[in-house]
Amino acid sequence: MRTICLFVLSGLVAFPATAQETLRPDQLLPGMKGYGLSVFRGTRPERFEVEIVGVLKNAFPKQDMILIKMSGANLERHKVIAGMSGSPIYIEGKLIGALAYGWTFENEPLAGVTPIHNMLAEMDRKSESGTATTVARVGSTSAPQPLLTPLSLGGFSPRLIQRMSEEFGSYGLLPVAGGMSGALKRSDADFEPGGAIGVQLMRGDLEATAVGTVTYVDKKRHRVLAFGHPFLQAGLFSAPVMHAEIHVVMSSLQRSFKMASPISEAGALVGDWQSCIVADTRATARMIPVRARIINRSSGHDEHYSLEVIDHPVFTARLLVNALAEIIETASASSQDTTLQVFLTAELSERTVALTNTFFNASGGLFHPGSVLPIAQLFSSPLGRPKIKRAEITLVAAQERRTAEIKRAYFEKAQVERGEKARLHIILKPFGQPEVTKTLSIPVPAATDTVRELAVVITNGANAPSDTAPPDNLNDYLETIQRRHRSTDLVAVIQTAGHGLPYRGKLLKNLPPSALAVLGDELPLGAIGAADVQQLVLPTDWVLSGTATARVPIRQE
Repeated sequence: MRTICLFVLSGLVAFPATAQETLRPDQLLPGMKGYGLSVFRGTRPERFEVEIVGVLKNAFPKQDMILIKMSGANLERHKVIAGMSGSPIYIEGKLIGALAYGWTFENEPLAGVTPIHNMLAEMDRKSESGTATTVARVGSTSAPQPLLTPLSLGGFSPRLIQRMSEEFGSYGLLPVAGGMSGALKRSDADFEPGGAIGVQLMRGDLEATAVGTVTYVDKKRHRVLAFGHPFLQAGLFSAPVMHAEIHVVMSSLQRSFKMASPISEAGALVGDWQSCIVADTRATARMIPVRARIINRSSGHDEHYSLEVIDHPVFTARLLVNALAEIIETASASSQDTTLQVFLTAELSERTVALTNTFFNASGGLFHPGSVLPIAQLFSSPLGRPKIKRAEITLVAAQERRTAEIKRAYFEKAQVERGEKARLHIILKPFGQPEVTKTLSIPVPAATDTVRELAVVITNGANAPSDTAPPDNLNDYLETIQRRHRSTDLVAVIQTAGHGLPYRGKLLKNLPPSALAVLGDELPLGAIGAADVQQLVLPTDWVLSGTATARVPIRQE
């Protein structure tokens, strides 16, 4: 007879090769004891002890929550740790679910467990993708909350991490410094219950990886269940999943958390649901490549960055905005006046969108909120999601003040004739330079009973009204973004006697009454009879501010 000896070493756990047995909440009784698995340092799961406290029936829609008390692994000190989400809990050697919920400022290591049968039901679920759901994290300390998910950031400064904490906290994420992992290869190593798992949102010269714990592995179906609660509750959602290494547990009275870094790619997220996330170890996530170049002409700084970000209607833009803020601020620590030019090109599946604009920072530094606004608008359209293949962003800065104020405007003649082009002179005052005169030729309409003078408002592109109709579809929306006025544009807004209206995403101007009558039935209430506004645009070399108005009588016939 062959004798088989099993050696159990401290910190190492042997798992049965057969299918994992499970227990449902109605099979659990207070006082039953078992254990859980999670990584507290390195990559190997460690055991901690658990005791059943009770079961909250229908704590969530059609989902119970199992209450447990934990001990061991220094949890008496740390309490529940952010990053333990998904830690498998076993009673009598049978899996009951994933540690997933906790309370703020708890005195004991109490936690809520998501039943495993709810998680297994999501294994092959298929549904429409959703959007990130804001998870309330303020107010009551008596209600259970999904454990915060550490968002390990590489390449970000403490100031940006703090800003991202304020922005991403409402989504259940806890941004923490994690260090850079560099270029990572795909790994054939298997996930294991209790092992650390990362969901990578951005990689390259800057990184962002959300870290939790594996609950269940189905090798035959190449599926991994983790977290025990929604990540972004995004439904069918794709992002790289990573093996992760835990560096240390940072103990805190408010919420202890794991500090971690990704170490290798091992599949892709394929589902993000109420009870868990689901990963496929054979899948590969589609990422959007983004190249950025920062040029500071005053300091000679010229740096190239290469990034890849997830394709998500909310987080793509948020991640890129914060990445650009970090890149831009790294290029200049000066408090001097700075003028910033931004060039953005995005290649979409059916077209290319190119945007340019110029901004001025009176307080110095290269970052300006307006410089990244088009990125947010491009990635989060209300009329459908454009499929973006790649994007390139170039920012050119000079530590100088290229601004001008619109001082006044006047017509060359005291009275104008209908049909002529009236010359309008506009006085600009560039900063630190003499006044400059710009001239526009304004078409003069016919005088009517209601319009006896030509009135023109001169303003800057940043404050000028849009010269496009409300978009009717995604292509119109992209066109509206591309045609938006620039901060350096001098815009003349001319009120005329004609009538115009928005119609199916287009702005129709100077329509006769007969056309208004024909189109009227398809228009919203109040659209007919809107005064038509004509615009003339003159590009300049300065970021403009101010407004001026000029009036001149139209000779009556």
